[in-house]
Amino acid sequence: MPAVSFLPFLHSIPFATRILTLTLVITTLAGIFLTNLIEENTAVGSRIESPHHGLPWRVYLNWLVLVPGTSWKFPWVLVTSGFVELSIVELVMSSVSLLLAARYLERIWGGRELVRFVLVTIFASNVIAFGFSWLTYFVLQDENYSLYGVPYHGMTALQVGFLVAFTQLAPEHQLQLFGQFKVRVKTLPGIYLLISNVLVFLLGPSPYMLVQFGFFVAWVYLRFYKLSEDGLSRGDRSETFAFQYWFPPPVRPYIAKLGNLVFSLATRFKLVPAWDDAQSSSSYAMLPGPGSARAEAERRRALALKALDARLASGPTPAAAAAAGSGGGGATSAPTTSAPSASSTSGPAASTPSIKPDESKVKD
Repeated sequence: MPAVSFLPFLHSIPFATRILTLTLVITTLAGIFLTNLIEENTAVGSRIESPHHGLPWRVYLNWLVLVPGTSWKFPWVLVTSGFVELSIVELVMSSVSLLLAARYLERIWGGRELVRFVLVTIFASNVIAFGFSWLTYFVLQDENYSLYGVPYHGMTALQVGFLVAFTQLAPEHQLQLFGQFKVRVKTLPGIYLLISNVLVFLLGPSPYMLVQFGFFVAWVYLRFYKLSEDGLSRGDRSETFAFQYWFPPPVRPYIAKLGNLVFSLATRFKLVPAWDDAQSSSSYAMLPGPGSARAEAERRRALALKALDARLASGPTPAAAAAAGSGGGGATSAPTTSAPSASSTSGPAASTPSIKPDESKVKD
């Protein structure tokens, strides 16, 4: 029986993707191990006592996951909590999604840009979640619900961020789910947001609100801050990636007005570059569509072919004229009424000298 080796599969995974996946596995297993240890000690009546009686064990891991009531003492949890899942099932699902998505994006963006996107999405989403929890506490005055409940953890924010990135790169690409349902990539973030809203309503805000925060953070980063592949501009200012196009058509005009108001305030406080900046007017105007160097290359190729067709239609090229002169007026051919295409450029030397006599006969 041949031995099964995972080395070829591991070699096919880019370096940054391997590091991110390994970090997820190590931190999650450490959290699960410490969880079991804490539960055993609590069951036998150890000295571990919670300052908030009756709350779940997760309050003790406030140095690894984001517990808004106590994690302010450990600022690194704004990053580490994104790499901690609370069960093996969550770990398997997050590992598979991270491997597939990060592997694809790293080959397009590069490892450095992928790691930057991951860290920005996780960190900023947790910062918003921390502020949201304290705001909820000030309104509801329920610390068990707002500050010490299920902690913010896991890769839900990053997963929806990956979907936003896929929408920017290939919005019209179709996926077939369960062998029956076909959906476009650009609809997946909306489906994920809808599911998270239902879970927030049924089970509470943590950790499902991270989906909303991750969606917004990923879009803002890709829209305004991500460095382009050529390094000359930042963001994707194309119309098709505007914020209102994430919503149904009836509400888009209202979302556009609100977005323009927020954008004007952000530019006034220098949070994002203005539209009329020198960089914006030169670089952003050339963005062809949702985030694509490949689309830009296709556009330039089409323009080059169009220019070549126009040049061939306007008259013979210098090479063709030289060949015609050296051939001493070879065999004639009937004139054509259509201009030659870019792919049919063979044999113009023989037909060039015979065009004038034929045209004169037609005129007579």
